[in-house]
Amino acid sequence: MSHTSMVGMDQADGLRRLFGMQKGHAVAFVSGREVTDRAALLAKTAIALADMGQSVVLIDEHDGKAGVHAALGAKIKRDLVDVIQGDLSVEECVQPVGPLLSVISAVRCAIEPLQKNTFALQKLDLLFKQLQESAAFILLDCATPPGRHLSPLASMMSHVVVMAGAQGSAITGAYTLIKQLSRAGGRDDFHLAITKTRTEQEAQVIFHNMRQTAQAHLNVAVSYLGSTRALGHMPGDDHLAAALQRGFVHGEARGNAHLSRSFA
Repeated sequence: MSHTSMVGMDQADGLRRLFGMQKGHAVAFVSGREVTDRAALLAKTAIALADMGQSVVLIDEHDGKAGVHAALGAKIKRDLVDVIQGDLSVEECVQPVGPLLSVISAVRCAIEPLQKNTFALQKLDLLFKQLQESAAFILLDCATPPGRHLSPLASMMSHVVVMAGAQGSAITGAYTLIKQLSRAGGRDDFHLAITKTRTEQEAQVIFHNMRQTAQAHLNVAVSYLGSTRALGHMPGDDHLAAALQRGFVHGEARGNAHLSRSFA
């Protein structure tokens, strides 16, 4: 990591300690194949958060063109597994891509069988806590392999956001993903982000239907994070930074019911 990025992260950590602020918000993003703009959307969201003065670490479980490295114009150099194995420090694994914004590859963390390695899981937990001490947001771009089990790193995240397109097949796919993740991992709460909607009202209708169905059939709570607009709308509607700020920075302490501006 560059000296500039280390100074920025150290200052952020120092301010949190000085003012008793909570650790960084850890948010995992998952989606089905129907959401084709996932990586670009997360990259825009991370950049916008950094522009708002929030330090962001973006963790990428995808390889090649499918991941946020490609969306940010960065190349994957080393993997978080290298830190777990003791081959390099976490500072050497973190790759700065802009002011207050860094990216980490965790492709091998997602595909290697860490669940059966107690030492590796303990090391991963320590690394995760270290990252939370150094950034306001930890955003994880999740890989969802066959079986729909979240990776060990994704399972450590405080929040899981399911991304759904506004089209019928994408909405069905998002519900199926919630069902599979809840059954495979035992998680009973999710946040919903809806992409490429025409209006906020359309997003709210989709959310309310999803929340009611998930509660009735899965006994799972779904909260509304936010939505993005289809092309041709106002700037700022193509990322989720404001929604993350509103939901987790300003609304988290008041509970999930306040994550939406209009929770009827």
